Amino acid sequence: MLILLGPLLERLFDAQTVEFVLGGHRGENWLLSDVCGLLSCWAVFLTALFGFYMVVPPLIDAWAKRRYPESPTSKVTAPLIANMKEVAQHAFPLYATMPVLTDFFQKKGWAATCDGIDDCGGVGPAVFWSVVFFFSVEVIIFIDHYYLLHKWEIGKRIGQHAYHHVYKYADQLNAWSGYSFAPQDGWSQGMPLALCTLFIPVPIAFVFSLEILTGLWTLYIHTDLFPLPWPLMGCDYHYIHHRYNWYNFGFMTVTMDTLFRTVKHPKDDAIPKSRGILPMPEAEKRRSAELTQAILMKRGAQALRSDDAAGEGPRPAETDMSLEPRAPAAEGLMQRRPTAGAA
Repeated sequence: MLILLGPLLERLFDAQTVEFVLGGHRGENWLLSDVCGLLSCWAVFLTALFGFYMVVPPLIDAWAKRRYPESPTSKVTAPLIANMKEVAQHAFPLYATMPVLTDFFQKKGWAATCDGIDDCGGVGPAVFWSVVFFFSVEVIIFIDHYYLLHKWEIGKRIGQHAYHHVYKYADQLNAWSGYSFAPQDGWSQGMPLALCTLFIPVPIAFVFSLEILTGLWTLYIHTDLFPLPWPLMGCDYHYIHHRYNWYNFGFMTVTMDTLFRTVKHPKDDAIPKSRGILPMPEAEKRRSAELTQAILMKRGAQALRSDDAAGEGPRPAETDMSLEPRAPAAEGLMQRRPTAGAA
């Protein structure tokens, strides 16, 4: 914050005051300065987050409706979008602490990060540690997402990940749904980016760039229109995660899911379905409408229990949509990787 806002604020206020408020004071009242710095940094990031959410998702949504008007993601209803906004905005104050902590660790000298490439030992070491950083985040997010948020009972109760999974069907997912988590849920999946700075000597610019990319990536993977080449876990894989619940838990690649045998690949008709060339199945439309109504009545998480957790289709004799672990279906694991698309 001192680097970004210091020169601007010093035109309006005394330099020492600016340093104190932004958390750069090292004198007698350093603790108060740290608190002021955390609060001011949090306010800046929170404002930026709200501004980002007010501008980028509407642009993505407008583009999707113009380019693929028959796609399911273009048919998310206005009341459901309003619900997504409400959920996301309640979570933003906690989300904003993640970049704040990244900045604070760096400022206090606790982080292993470097100020620039030369400080990391040159291009080679900087690239090497950036790769290590990325895959460390991949591992931690997979463990958090799979074990803590989906499998362990205490994690499910604390994280409340089920409240994000209420957006389950293709016409319930769009850019607006990307940040619609319980606050502690979204926070737990973002914190590895800050925590990894404590022990990996990577350029700090890379960390902040990856945090921005993660914000954009989160919007992208919830708008199922443009898959990415393997081994990236694009929107097609993430749609499968929402629809079938027990597959594709990774961050930006399928690496961890491949190792843990939780990967499920899209089918050949994925692209036509995601872009509205093939119609959404009537049974899914009906179930989606029922679930949407339950969400709007604040009963979305409870309504999931009347559906199938593994996503293999409705079974009237066994209707359980709790987030209890089930073995991945063998045929899902054996499906070949298509060129692109969604399930």
